[in-house]
Amino acid sequence: MTEQFTEIASQCLEELDEARAIDRMWGRDGKMWVDNEGDAAKIRNRLGWLFCVPTMHAAIERLVNLSRTAERRGFDRALIVGMGGSSLWPEVVGRHLGGHRGLKLRVLDCTHPEAIADAIAWASAGSSMFIIATKSGGTVETLSLYRILRDRFDDGSKFIAITDPGSKLTAIARREKFTEVFENPSDIGGRFSAGSFFGLVPAVLAGVVIKDAIARLDDALAECRLTPAADNPGAQLAAFLATGHRLGRSHLRLSFGKDVRGFAAWVEQLIAESTGKLGTGILPVPGRYSLAGDKAHASLKHSLIGSLATFDNPDDEFGMEAEDCGAPVTIQVMPEAADLWAEIVRWEVATALCGKLLGINPFDEPDVSAAKAATNAILAGEIEPAAADSEGKLRKLADLTRALADDLEALAADDYLAVLLYVAPAGSNRQRAASLREALQQRTRGAVTVQFGPRYLHSTGQLHKGGPAKGHFIVVEDLHRVGKDVADIAIAGSDFTTGELVRAQMQGDITVLKERGKPVHHYVVGG
Repeated sequence: MTEQFTEIASQCLEELDEARAIDRMWGRDGKMWVDNEGDAAKIRNRLGWLFCVPTMHAAIERLVNLSRTAERRGFDRALIVGMGGSSLWPEVVGRHLGGHRGLKLRVLDCTHPEAIADAIAWASAGSSMFIIATKSGGTVETLSLYRILRDRFDDGSKFIAITDPGSKLTAIARREKFTEVFENPSDIGGRFSAGSFFGLVPAVLAGVVIKDAIARLDDALAECRLTPAADNPGAQLAAFLATGHRLGRSHLRLSFGKDVRGFAAWVEQLIAESTGKLGTGILPVPGRYSLAGDKAHASLKHSLIGSLATFDNPDDEFGMEAEDCGAPVTIQVMPEAADLWAEIVRWEVATALCGKLLGINPFDEPDVSAAKAATNAILAGEIEPAAADSEGKLRKLADLTRALADDLEALAADDYLAVLLYVAPAGSNRQRAASLREALQQRTRGAVTVQFGPRYLHSTGQLHKGGPAKGHFIVVEDLHRVGKDVADIAIAGSDFTTGELVRAQMQGDITVLKERGKPVHHYVVGG
C-alpha cells in the first residue's frame, strides 16, 4: 500500500479512538451514527448481534435435539426459504461448512416460476424439511413461497420457522403445527443475523458442530471489543474500507479461495446494503478478473482488493498481482473454512464502524423499502410501472456483450455496470451469468456485477438506488416464457401468481431506479 493510503488509514483509526467508537458501539449508543433521537433508538434496536451469543449458547441443547429429530425422522435435505440475510448465510453453510452426517441444504430465494419448480423437484427427490425464515414474518416473497410449498407438502411437521417474536409467521407456524418455531432476538437486523438462529438452525441441520461455531463467534466478538482501534481486527478492516472510499477507491473486489468462495455473496449484501445510501457507498464486486491490459489497470485505480482464503487453498496470487499494480490489498488467511464463523463478526464490526467513518447510518435500508412499495402498488394496479430508457431483444444471454459494445467503451473507470437477471438461477444460468460477467469485465474500464432478481433487491439493490450516481443498470428477463414454456404457479390466498409477482418486482425496481435518475436498459432474452 502507498504511504498516503497507510497515513489515511492511521487517521481513520485515530478518528475511531477519538470518537470512542468501539466503546460506544458496544454501549448501544445510536447517536454515534446519527443525531436524531428517533433514528438513534432504531439503531440501538439493531445492535443485538453483538450480544446474542449467550442466548444462542443457552439454546445449544434445543438445536442439537432438532438435528437428532431430523435424523430420527429420516430427513436427508432441507430447503431454506428466505430473502437477503435469511438466505445468504445458510447458502454459505450448505456450500462450505456442512458435516458428513448433516442434511443437504438448498436455498429458495427466487419467485421465478421455473426456479420454484426446480426447488420443488429437488425437495421431492428426497425426504425434505423446510425452513421458513423471515425476520418480519411478513415478507411477501417468503410467505408466498411458503404457501406454495405447504400446498404440495401437506405436513406442518416438516416445517421450521425462524422469525421475530409475535410475528405473522409465528402465528402461522403454531396454527399449522410446525416442528419448531425459533423466535430470534428482535434487535438483530437481517444482514447482521448470521450468528443468530437464522444462521445456526440451518447450520446444525447441515451437521455443523454448533458448540464450536458459537465458540468461534464468541472469541471473535471478544477480539472486536478491543481498544485502541489499531488492536481491533474489525476496526482495522473498517479503516481499510473507509480509506479506500476517501481516496476514490469505492469498488471492493472480493477474491476468495475456492473453499470459502460462497462467503463473497454474504459480504456483498452486508457492505452494499449498509453503505449504499445518501449518494455514497462501497460496491462489492465478487469474482476476480484478468489484470492484463490498460482497461484493467484503469479499473484498479478505483478498486480495493479483499482476499480471503484458508491454509489448504491459498488465494494470494491475485492479491499480490493487484498490489503490484498499485491497488491496496487486505489478505486474511484462515486455518480452516470453519473460521468463517469468526469472519462474520469481523466483517459486521467493520461495516458498522465504516459507517461511522463514512458519516452514514449502516443499519437502515430506505431504498429497499421503496422497491417493495412500488412492487405492491403495481400488483394492486395503483401505479403504472415506469419504462426503461431503451428496450431490446437477445437471442441468448451471451449476446449482451455485443449489444452493449458502445456503452462498454464509454463506461468511465469509476463507473459500474450492474446486469440484473430475471431468469431462474438454475445451474446452467449461473454458469452463463459468471461467463457473462467475465466477458463484460474484459470490455470495460469499470466494475461489473451480474446478479439474479429478485434476490438482489434485498442485497445490493439498496446501493443501486441510494448509492453514488455511478451505476448503469441492464435488466434482462425471460418472463415471456411464463405460461408458455414455463408453467405459472398460483399462490393460495393471493390475487397474483408467481409470474405476476416476479414481473411486478422487476417493474417495481425499474420504476424506483428511474425515480432516482438512474440509467436503465431492458432486454428480453430468448424472445
